[in-house]
Amino acid sequence: MTPVNAGWIVVIASALAILMLAALLVRGLRFGYPAAILPASAVMTAKEQAIVAACADALFPRGGPIPLSGTEAGLVLYMDNNLRRMPTSTRALVRLLFVFIEHGPWVLGLRPRFTHQTQAQRIDTLEAMAVSRIYFSRIAFLSMRTLLSMGYLANSAVAEQIGMVARLSPFRIRDSHAEVPA
Repeated sequence: MTPVNAGWIVVIASALAILMLAALLVRGLRFGYPAAILPASAVMTAKEQAIVAACADALFPRGGPIPLSGTEAGLVLYMDNNLRRMPTSTRALVRLLFVFIEHGPWVLGLRPRFTHQTQAQRIDTLEAMAVSRIYFSRIAFLSMRTLLSMGYLANSAVAEQIGMVARLSPFRIRDSHAEVPA
């Protein structure tokens, strides 16, 4: 029987450790998401849909000032439709925004990834992003909030709840008798 070289044991152990870390990273980036909300024809992946749904419900929770939650207001579908209409380069940037929202908390602040946080933690994470010393973090928060706010306000039930009336001709002033151009 020949003795085993200690150097080979270190090399093999290191290779196994690297493979295990790579497997955990792939698992963390790829798996652990709920089933897709939208049909297979959607532009967004199931992961992106989960990220948007988590953000939507953190920004617009059920029972808030407007009782309709972000997901109930259809923000996942709204975002998917927006992505579908975007140029490829812009779509790629929005997808990077999703990745940052999801993985930024554990990369920057040692918190779990966004979709694995509780509702209270998600709100804390978004609040921390809004006031972060890191400029990109603040811009990411503002970008996501802007996109989701447009979708939330586009929902007819939300518009009705806040008393919003659509003005299809915004440059015309209506009086009780006739429309007069401004």
